[in-house]
Amino acid sequence: MGSVPKVAKADNRSTGRGPSTEHMRLSTPAKINWNLRVLERRADGFHEIESLFSAVSLVDELAFEIRSDTRITLHCTGLEVASDNSNLVMQAAQLMAKRSCCTRGVSCQLTKVIPVGGGLGGGSSDAAATLLALNKLWGLDWPRENLLDLAAELGSDVSFFLTGGSAVISGRGEYVHPIDLPWHGWVVLMLPAWGISTAEVYRAWQSAPGPAESGPTVPVAGCNARDWMAQTFNMLETAAMKVCPAMRDPMIRAEQLAARPVRLSGSGSTFFTAFDEQEEAEFFARQVSGLLNVATRVVQPVTGGSCATARPVGGEEFAPSPRNCPMAYMGGDTDADQ
Repeated sequence: MGSVPKVAKADNRSTGRGPSTEHMRLSTPAKINWNLRVLERRADGFHEIESLFSAVSLVDELAFEIRSDTRITLHCTGLEVASDNSNLVMQAAQLMAKRSCCTRGVSCQLTKVIPVGGGLGGGSSDAAATLLALNKLWGLDWPRENLLDLAAELGSDVSFFLTGGSAVISGRGEYVHPIDLPWHGWVVLMLPAWGISTAEVYRAWQSAPGPAESGPTVPVAGCNARDWMAQTFNMLETAAMKVCPAMRDPMIRAEQLAARPVRLSGSGSTFFTAFDEQEEAEFFARQVSGLLNVATRVVQPVTGGSCATARPVGGEEFAPSPRNCPMAYMGGDTDADQ
C-alpha cells in the first residue's frame, strides 16, 4: 500500500480544489463471520485469523457537516455509546486530520443501531465510513490504498468495511480478498442483551485453544441454507461460552428450533442462522424472540462496493429495500438494544 500523502492543508489552499459538498450521510452495515479460524499468536499480541465475512443490512447512520472552525465533534443517539475519543468515529477523524494536516473541522452525528460488543463490527464500520466521508468532504481524494493504511491502524475489521460485500479476511484482518458469496438468502441475527469483550474471549481461547478446524473457509456453493450452515464454524465459540456461560443455553435452544446450526459472529455475543426464504426467516425470528426473550433482526448479505452507502442530504429520501431495511422482532419485555 502507498503511504498517506503529507499535505499542508486539505482545503482550497492546499489541494487546489475544495470539498464537493458540505454535508454527507452514510449508512454503515454490520458484518457476520460465516467461518472463523484462529491461527498462531503474532509478535504484536494479535492472533492471525482466517475468516469469511459478509456485510449485512443492519446499519448505523452517520451524518457529517463541515464546520466553520477546526473542531471535530461527535454526537450520538440511538443505542448508548461513548461520544469521546474512545469512539472509533472520533479516532478515524482525528487520524485523518493529523495525516493530512487538515485544518477544517467537522461535526459528526451517529445514530447507533448495531449493538456494541456483539461481534458485528459496528464500530469498525463507522470508522471506515468516516474515512470515506472525510476523504470526500475535505477534498483529499486519496486513493483506496491510502485509506487502507489508516484503516489498519484503527482496528482489525476496518479494512473490510472499506471493501464491502463478502470477503475472505486474513492476517489480523488487514488482508481482504473479496469474493462473490455462493449462497443467497436471509439471515436471522439473535442479539442478547449483553456484550462480550473480544480480548477476554481471545485470552480464554489462548489458554485452551481446542481442536483446529479443517473445513474450507468458503463453504461449497450450490447448497441450501441448512447445508450452508452445516459447513460453517467459529473456533471462538467455546471460549466465548467460558467467558459468558449465559450464552450456552439460548444458542442450543435456538439451534433446536431452527433445525440447523447456529453460529456466533466473531467473538460474540450475537449469534445467527440462515434461511433460503424470507417467510421462513421471519417465522423463526418471531418464534425465537418469543421463546428465548431475545431481540432478533432479519437481514440479508450486502453486495456491491465499499460498505458505507451514501445518502442524499436535502434531496430524495433513502428508499428502503429488503437489502437495506432489516425487520425487527422483540421478545417479551426484553430490550436488547439497551
